[in-house]
Amino acid sequence: MTKVLILGNNPLPFEKTNYLSALGLRTWQLTKPLLDDGHEVCLVCLRVPQAFAVQELEPLIKKERPFLYYSLDFTTFTDPQIIHHIVEEFDPDCLVATNLLPCYQAARLKDKKPFWADLHGHAMAEAQAKAAVDKDDQFLYNYWNQERHVIDKGDVFSCVSTPQLYAVIGELGARGRLNQYTNGYNFVHVIFEAIPETPLAYNRAALRGTEVARDDFVVLWSGGYNTWADVDTLFRALEGAMKTNPKIKFLSTGGEIKGQDEVTYFHFLDLIRNSSCSANFIMKGWLPIEEARSYYLEADVGINIDQDIYEVKLGSKMRVMEWLWAGLPILSTRVCESIQILEREGVCFTFRPGDAAGLQDQIIWMANHREKVRQQGESGREFACHNLSYARTTEPLRAWVNNPYLAPDQGQRIGFEKERDSHISHLEDVLRDKDRLIHNKDPEIKQMKSVIELRDKELEETRSRIRELEATLDRYHRTLPYRIYALLRRVRARRNP
Repeated sequence: MTKVLILGNNPLPFEKTNYLSALGLRTWQLTKPLLDDGHEVCLVCLRVPQAFAVQELEPLIKKERPFLYYSLDFTTFTDPQIIHHIVEEFDPDCLVATNLLPCYQAARLKDKKPFWADLHGHAMAEAQAKAAVDKDDQFLYNYWNQERHVIDKGDVFSCVSTPQLYAVIGELGARGRLNQYTNGYNFVHVIFEAIPETPLAYNRAALRGTEVARDDFVVLWSGGYNTWADVDTLFRALEGAMKTNPKIKFLSTGGEIKGQDEVTYFHFLDLIRNSSCSANFIMKGWLPIEEARSYYLEADVGINIDQDIYEVKLGSKMRVMEWLWAGLPILSTRVCESIQILEREGVCFTFRPGDAAGLQDQIIWMANHREKVRQQGESGREFACHNLSYARTTEPLRAWVNNPYLAPDQGQRIGFEKERDSHISHLEDVLRDKDRLIHNKDPEIKQMKSVIELRDKELEETRSRIRELEATLDRYHRTLPYRIYALLRRVRARRNP
C-alpha cells in the first residue's frame, strides 16, 4: 500500500452541486482507482467557485471519508504554507495532481516527493482559445508560468490524447528535460477520459410529456459553452433543421463558465432570441448534477461542436464520456482524437467543423432514423465499458503508484541551465579579453592620435598656403601688363589659325 496525496478540483461526482465540472470528473477518474487498489489517499481539492456559489462554505473543510478529503477555496488552496502543512501532516510516499493549477501547486512544494502531473488539456492551446474569445493576450504568460513550473518539476506526466503527448514532449525539450539523464526514459502517458464502472441510474422522467412531446426529437447539449464551442454553426444548423422538421428540439443543460468564458453562451442566447424557432430551444442553464444527468436518458442525441483549433486537436471531451456512460448517441465534430477513435469504432456520428449545412442534414436524417440512432448509442456504451473505464484508462498511473519513482534527471542541473551559465562565463571571458586588448593598445592609440593631430596641422598649413597663392595669381591676372599680354595672344591666334 502506498500513501498518495492527490491535488485536484471539486465538485466530485457524488457531491450534490448545481454544476458538473470536467475538472472534478477528471480528479475522481484518477482518485477512485487508487482507492479501489487499496492505497491510503489524501485528496486535496480546489473548489470550482461556480459549483458552490449558493453555499456558504468555510475556506477549508476537512472530511474523514473512506479517505481523507480536503475542500479548499481559492485563497486557501493557493497558500503554499497551508498545502505544505497538509502534505507534512499526511507524509505521503508520492504526489499526484491533475488540472493546471493543482499541478502548479504541487510543483511549488519544497519537499521533493515523486510527482505525477496529469496535464488535463494543453494549457497554452487553451490560453490561445481564451485570448481569441477575450480579444486579449494578457493571460498567456500566466498559463505558461504555471505550465513551465510543472514541466520542470514533474517526474511523470499524463495527458488526454496522443497529440497532447507529443506537445508535452516538446515542452519537456524546450525546458531542457530531454537530456543525457532521461534518454530512453518514458516521461509521458496518455490517460483518456473515462466512464465509471457502475451504470448510470435513471432517477425520474424529467422531459418527455412535460417540456417536450413524447415524439419530439431532442438534441442535448450538456456542460459549459467554452472557448472552443462553435455556436454560430450550431445555431444555423439547428434553425434550418427545425424549420424542416418542427419536432426537432434543442435542450441545453449548462451555461457560461465564469472566469474562463463569459461570452460564448450569451452570444448563443442572442442568436436564439432573434430566431423564428426560438420556442424549440429549451435553455435550462446550470442544473444540479443528478437532474442534468436525468436528461441524458431521455434525449435522442448529445451534440458536441468544436472549432478546428489547437485546443480541440490536442484535447478531449469529458461530456462525450458522460453521454457514452448513459448510452446516449453522439453527434460531434471530427476534430479531437477521442471522437476520431469513436468514429472508427462506428459508435459516433460525426460532421466536419464549420459545416452548418452538413450538420443540418445530419440532424434531419437522425430524426427520421431514430432506431438506428438508438442502437448506436447502445454500441457506444458497450465500447466505453470495455475500453474506457476508470480502471482501464489509469493503468499507467496505478502501476507507478505501486512503486513511485523520481525522474532520472532529478537532482541534476538541467542542461540548458549549464549551457546558459557556460555561455555567460564565455561572454565574460570575451569581455575581459577585450578590456585587456584596449588597455594594451592604449599607448599606441595615444601615439597615433598625436601623429594624426600633427598631420592635421600640416594639412591645414598647406591649405592656407594654397589659398595665398591663388589670391596672388588672381591679383596678377588683373594687372595692366598681363591684360595687354593676353590681348596680344588672342590677336596672334586669329592671324595664325
